[in-house]
Amino acid sequence: MLPLEHLVRAREDLRRLVSIPSVSARGECLSECAHAVRDLLVAAGFQTEICAGDIGPFVVAEIGHGPLTIMVYNHYDVQPEDPISLWHSPPFELSERHGRWYGRGVADDKGEFISRLEGWRLFRERHPGPLPFRLVWLVDGEEEIGSPSLEAFLKTRFQDEKVDVCWWEYGEIDSNGRPIVLCGFKGVMAVELRCRTARADLHSSLGAVFDNPLWRLAAATASLRDRSGRVLVDGFYDTIRKPAQDERNLAAKPPFSFDSLVEATGGQKVLHGIDEISFYAAMNFEPCMNVNGFFGGYAGEGAKTVLPADGSVKIDFRLVPDQDPQHVVGLLRAHLDRHGFEDVELIVHDANVKPVRSSTDHWFIQDAQEILEKHFGRQVIVQPSSPASGTAHPFVEQLGADIVGIGLTHHGAMLHSPNENVIIEQFETMIECSAALFWRLAERAAGMRSQAELDTVDPIQGVTP
Repeated sequence: MLPLEHLVRAREDLRRLVSIPSVSARGECLSECAHAVRDLLVAAGFQTEICAGDIGPFVVAEIGHGPLTIMVYNHYDVQPEDPISLWHSPPFELSERHGRWYGRGVADDKGEFISRLEGWRLFRERHPGPLPFRLVWLVDGEEEIGSPSLEAFLKTRFQDEKVDVCWWEYGEIDSNGRPIVLCGFKGVMAVELRCRTARADLHSSLGAVFDNPLWRLAAATASLRDRSGRVLVDGFYDTIRKPAQDERNLAAKPPFSFDSLVEATGGQKVLHGIDEISFYAAMNFEPCMNVNGFFGGYAGEGAKTVLPADGSVKIDFRLVPDQDPQHVVGLLRAHLDRHGFEDVELIVHDANVKPVRSSTDHWFIQDAQEILEKHFGRQVIVQPSSPASGTAHPFVEQLGADIVGIGLTHHGAMLHSPNENVIIEQFETMIECSAALFWRLAERAAGMRSQAELDTVDPIQGVTP
């Protein structure tokens, strides 16, 4: 049972952070929030610094040394609060209703950060001695706008350093209260296709002579995938890493039903070939292409017989290991040219987020699973990959870290939407889990150090040479 004073302190810290409208899309209050985060980490015993980013600063905190280096990654920036009219309470005030706390960032990601920080305090209160592992806490101020300076920052600030595990900025709890351990994230590539066929809109009667840019965009888009969702771009699947057997075993037993997914989302048109078993494997392992929106021509009330001069379509691709977004951009351009769409312009909005996946039998995942099951009292779901994306690849490529997502974001948390919330009971439990995880890391590091010392003993002299 978590002592009440820990929950009270965590609530007050969360209230303070939520009150700072650190919206990175507007560049608002980022320095103020970074300093508030730094103050909390300093008070918790860390050596802390604030480092410049392109938009918002990074907060770096460090403590301890030993055979393990663990990085905890969070972010303090939040999504815009719009539309304000749909909030039931002020977005930048922490409010409580029906066992939940509400406010922008209360889950994503200030609540995740505070639950871990309070878990750290609880751990240090009970185990105040020298820390037998190195802990690095990195708090980003640009995550909600794609972390544009994260990769360069890691390269300079942590040059030639290695990290064993990166505890990712969020994890999930399903609608039945079961914690989900995320072992990876898909990559993402966002592009826009543009086409112009005239200087200005024309009378639609000239459609007998001149081509239509919206038709060309529709045809170009339709050439990219079939009715099963399979992408038709040559070479798109060539580099994909096959899932390991243990990953396939996990995906073969969906932890929730397809019917429940349909009910939760309201989705009605299922892709050809997807059923109550294959849907979960697709969510974990399959790349996909999505049309985000068509733009151009007349969309007002009534009819307007016009031949549009130009138009555009926005598309994203979710990618899996080992697909490289930059490489896929080249494949896409070649596909368009090969199919007669040389005039269709390709604008790249995002081709930097690569897919990552850690082994599901990693020791950190096994430790976390045991701790989560003990404290939540429910079976843990180990998910090979989130169907969503995050800028995790620099931690893997530059620092050699395994990425693991463990956290308190429940499936009704309304991330990026009005009335973002966390369930207080789950927040409290995650504090206890965080404390237990830090203690398990200390035990593991101490065991590694003891074994290393034994390995250096001369078997004849009995002393370290």
